[in-house]
Amino acid sequence: MGILIMQNTNPAVSFKNVSLKIGNAQILNSISLTIPEKSIAGLLGPNGAGKTSLLSLVVGINNPTGGTITILGREIPTKDESLRRQIGVVFQETSLYEELTVTENLLFFASLYNVEKPKQRTQEVLELLGLSERAKDPVHILSGGLKRRTAIARALLHNPRLLVVDEPTLGVDVETRHTIWEHLQFLRSEGHTILVASNYLDEAQAICDTVSILNKGKLLLSDTPQALVERAGHSLDIECSQESAKKISEALKNKDGIVRLQPTLSGLSIFLKGDTIPDTIVNIVLKTSHVNSFRFRPADLAEVFKTLELNTISTETEQIQPPPKNFFKRHPILFTVLIAIIIGGIIFLEVWFSQPR
Repeated sequence: MGILIMQNTNPAVSFKNVSLKIGNAQILNSISLTIPEKSIAGLLGPNGAGKTSLLSLVVGINNPTGGTITILGREIPTKDESLRRQIGVVFQETSLYEELTVTENLLFFASLYNVEKPKQRTQEVLELLGLSERAKDPVHILSGGLKRRTAIARALLHNPRLLVVDEPTLGVDVETRHTIWEHLQFLRSEGHTILVASNYLDEAQAICDTVSILNKGKLLLSDTPQALVERAGHSLDIECSQESAKKISEALKNKDGIVRLQPTLSGLSIFLKGDTIPDTIVNIVLKTSHVNSFRFRPADLAEVFKTLELNTISTETEQIQPPPKNFFKRHPILFTVLIAIIIGGIIFLEVWFSQPR
């Protein structure tokens, strides 16, 4: 579990040993996390890791079953409605009215937020998100990316200090992803704090100041994207025969700078620590066996999870005591007696049921 606080900033969001249990399911387990003001913080994790559940606590949909949460200086849950007005939310589903135009959608939600000068504010967020030219278009003709931008514009109508976005670039093309990233970065420069849940490591690297990794309801790590990538390292992908892969693995066993070795269908992936110079490893590989090709690349998100999970499992394994030997192996006579009783019972039932009634 990690705790990260950027210096010289006030926390916009603070979790201290926060847990969430729904029914018998433990959704989040003892999360401690601090998000500075005027920053973009990313939540990364596989599906089911607890990202959306954590966001639900931030926006007040669910209440924690343990620990304390402070949002913009106020502990929640709270009856203070003014806090809600300082939070904007964009969930995975855009939930826009398809038959209304972009402007009509924004004006409708502006009325719900009791926004002062709604027409003026609508024009401001349209310009901010680059939607002015599509303002009169009905939502149902918009692309997925334009719908996401409209949803973000809607969340900004009341000018919230904290913007919560679940999967900001879900289902959009590459160009639109970069456009949305630019808008989120601009919002941060304007003083907004943004909490983003994502499945994409490159997204976190592109826009986030801090990244927190969740898995199975636990916080594995909080750090900067650069530190995260350095910790996960880089991958040297070797294309070679399976026989060559075995020889190379043996030659690299216990070498400094190597995080792990992973056989692949095309050969072998060698994961290196962030500060490891690959030239030395490449020289060993080329001297050991024939290879068809190799390439050097940063680790992707799935590989980051794998590395962190292996470290977690390794730590936990050291604390686990070996299980006791099988009970019946330690008591063979008792086992024999029990089997005899079961067999005797079966025979008795067969005889009893075979008797005429």
